Amino acid sequence: MKGAVYMEQAQQILGRGDIILVSSSPKPYGNNEQKGKRPWLVVSQKLLNQTSPFVLAIPFTTTFRKYPLVYNWSANHPNSVTKGVLLCNQLTALDVKNRDWVLLEQVEVPVEVDNIIQAILGYK
Repeated sequence: MKGAVYMEQAQQILGRGDIILVSSSPKPYGNNEQKGKRPWLVVSQKLLNQTSPFVLAIPFTTTFRKYPLVYNWSANHPNSVTKGVLLCNQLTALDVKNRDWVLLEQVEVPVEVDNIIQAILGYK
């Protein structure tokens, strides 16, 4: 049964604004990257996502963080199914073709998140 779910996921192309529940483990021991199963906000466009096994995504954390490279999702989107803080400085390429994931909801990527990504990558 798990294989059937995987096949359905492999055929589904994720798009910008999809929030998925996925584990990014395994990670190297002792690093500071987000580990374990958690929500991720997909920020890459569907056109890019259909040509690669990877999506660009930002992890959520339930630990409150207050520094310029995070976005407080819960405070700005109280009606969202997903709760927490987006760690925009941990923008990551996730191989969703080879991981089990679940689509939680579809949202608009906030302009503030785009602005943070642009500041990190140095473009506008």
